[in-house]
Amino acid sequence: MWDRSESDRFVLCSERIIVECKRCGERLVLLGLEDDWYSEGRTTFECECGELLTFADRLDEEALSATELLRRFRRAREG
Repeated sequence: MWDRSESDRFVLCSERIIVECKRCGERLVLLGLEDDWYSEGRTTFECECGELLTFADRLDEEALSATELLRRFRRAREG
């Protein structure tokens, strides 16, 4: 049997950026630093609905964490 190490199952990245489409609410996770994307010439990203997203559509990570925590709390109380 082939045993894969932990490093084979994960990709290390220096940062993650989450942008959200204001039209449909879809979220796109970009791995790496913002400067990396700029150096690649990528400043816009297309949502599945066709809307163009930029770094200006970035979600606030702290607010996102608080929202997720509240969502989990509600589920725990309902379940």
